[in-house]
Amino acid sequence: MRNPEFILRGGFAVLATALLAFNLSTQRQVSADAAPDADARVVLQSGEPVGKLNFQITEAVSGRYLPARLYFDHAGGGEPPVVGRWENYLVTHSGREEKVLPAGDYEVYISRGTEYSLDRQQIRIEAGKTTYLDSTLEPVIETDGFISADCHLHLTFPLREGAIVAAAEGIDLLTATDHNILKDYSPHIRQLNLQQFLQSTIGAEIDTAFGHFNSFPLEVNRWKDRSFRHSIRTPSEFFRLIRLDPGEEIIQVNHPRRWDPNPRSGYFDTRLDPKSGDYDPAFFDGSFDQFEVFNMLTDQTEDRIGRTEVVDQKLLDWYRFLNKGILVAGVANTDAHGYPNHVPGYPRNYIQSSTDNPWEIDPEAVVTALKSRAATTAHGPYIHLTGDGAPVGSLVPDTDGSVTLRIDVQSPKWVPVETVEVIRNGEVLTTYEVNEPAGEDKALRFAAELIVKPKRDSWYAVIASSDKRWGTPFDNYSSFSFTNPIFVDANGNGYFDAPEAQPQAGRRTNGSVLRAASRQ
Repeated sequence: MRNPEFILRGGFAVLATALLAFNLSTQRQVSADAAPDADARVVLQSGEPVGKLNFQITEAVSGRYLPARLYFDHAGGGEPPVVGRWENYLVTHSGREEKVLPAGDYEVYISRGTEYSLDRQQIRIEAGKTTYLDSTLEPVIETDGFISADCHLHLTFPLREGAIVAAAEGIDLLTATDHNILKDYSPHIRQLNLQQFLQSTIGAEIDTAFGHFNSFPLEVNRWKDRSFRHSIRTPSEFFRLIRLDPGEEIIQVNHPRRWDPNPRSGYFDTRLDPKSGDYDPAFFDGSFDQFEVFNMLTDQTEDRIGRTEVVDQKLLDWYRFLNKGILVAGVANTDAHGYPNHVPGYPRNYIQSSTDNPWEIDPEAVVTALKSRAATTAHGPYIHLTGDGAPVGSLVPDTDGSVTLRIDVQSPKWVPVETVEVIRNGEVLTTYEVNEPAGEDKALRFAAELIVKPKRDSWYAVIASSDKRWGTPFDNYSSFSFTNPIFVDANGNGYFDAPEAQPQAGRRTNGSVLRAASRQ
């Protein structure tokens, strides 16, 4: 052991090698974390006067401590402070900790994803003293029957830190999809006692000569060898090899449009005509399960993370698939690598689940739900859509000449919603302007029942969006959420007959499953 080195910081001695050995007396309990305090190490290296912040973050009603994120700004403006390894962010898995901070006045924004309220507090850190912060976050969004997941995550830092970040951002299912390798977060979730908040599944992002694809859950990693991956010449052969993995798995097309003529960049770019939607079946296989209509990393612009031009093009691609009977799910993911520049869970997917408890999530059930398109996406607002009471992804029989679509849009008050659109067969059927909360529940921003009377089999989806930015600490974020479709069987034959179905697009499937398992 090295000899302790004492350095004078702000008028008192600090044991630099222990980082936090200037313990100030307190009666308040904090969590025990055996890992070195990397945040304190960063702060102490600056040489500035420091104090301590003792914080606890609890959930309203239940009173349990919450994993959460704390975002710091100087109260007087200026460059963001450095409060730890994540720049001006702190993340906590325990909800109660003591941290070393530079002395100063701060505005602190405490959050845990878009299902919770956003708490804003002002604090003063004085050199050599302890400041106390109590924050209560209220769960304001009801997502019963659905769990949240980001299906494209890299988190290029230690697995333990990735588990903490995912829990702090309020994700229920962490999908590990690093490049061509399998990683398992579950031991770290257990070690951190995060099972009540977070579950994980193992997958990979696989780069090929014709695009990038995610697959999960995976047990066998045959993708390490680049020469092997890039020797696969056709998408059909690649998809066949993925499905050799034991059990059922998802095949997801990642960032399919990159506006890049390199065919290795986006699977759609050189294979799917953006104007007509035409493709050559010899070079394009539509038997994947889902694709990223919205990818935070690749689709953002300098001033917007939300609905952009490339997202609109991918919406159009998706509508054309559905109209042709290629019944793939539309999803939204972050493709997050570093943190905090890439924040997991904005956007996220809500996937139908028989349980709301993360520790009970069954990855196989998640796969089944996604293959059935029983999912919605949320970059801010949460949309709950049913057709005659049936959830998204369902085939609804039209027994009396009409189907009732029930639309509920929830959003915390710090996330704006301005417009709700109902899409029928790729066209806007109706648009609603959203002004005030729809009822006593302030999170319920919009509620409506729309009776539709299709003359032929049709699909319906909903988009909720806003051009307004969310504000600090989400300055460039704008709301954009969408559902997967409700399919209506208007002719009563028990199948969904797509408006523009082509023989090569797929085969009829039983309406109770409504799954185009073979599309070429």
